[in-house]
Amino acid sequence: MKTFSAKAHEVERKWYVIDATDKVLGQVAVEA
Repeated sequence: MKTFSAKAHEVERKWYVIDATDKVLGQVAVEA
């Protein structure tokens, strides 16, 4: 079994801005 490693130019980065004001980090992570 070979290990797969994605090249930097193959990875599509998607950023999500989350409003985590007055929320518990774990709760935000579950909702995200």
